[in-house]
Amino acid sequence: MAVNDVYCDMSQLGPEIRKIIQEYKEHSLAQIDRAVEETTKDSKDIIKTKANVDHRNTRRKGKYKRSITYKIERELAHTRGVIYASGHEYSLTHLLENGHNLWNSPRRTRAFKHWKDGETNAIKELPSLIEKYLKG
Repeated sequence: MAVNDVYCDMSQLGPEIRKIIQEYKEHSLAQIDRAVEETTKDSKDIIKTKANVDHRNTRRKGKYKRSITYKIERELAHTRGVIYASGHEYSLTHLLENGHNLWNSPRRTRAFKHWKDGETNAIKELPSLIEKYLKG
């Protein structure tokens, strides 16, 4: 319903305004949900693309990369996208992101900053996507 289409007498003005605001709220929340879901999917794809894959011929080949997934959590007026490594692979996330000491060696492994890139993308893209969806 467009605002120009509302005709009422003065006694019904308050309820009509509440109705218009409620419709706008529902529309806005739906568009924000859409932006959060799209940004979460894009960030997950970036993280997966930059995740390290063991190129040796082992049984673990690509298991960590395949475990990266996301979920959308919805509450009353709150939507949150969560990207995570499922199964037991979550325990590798910190080690790969920050590097770690090698067992019985003074050397350290190099860090693979794949989660940081996904987070940076989400922080940069989400506000502009919400604005785009609310305008259009």
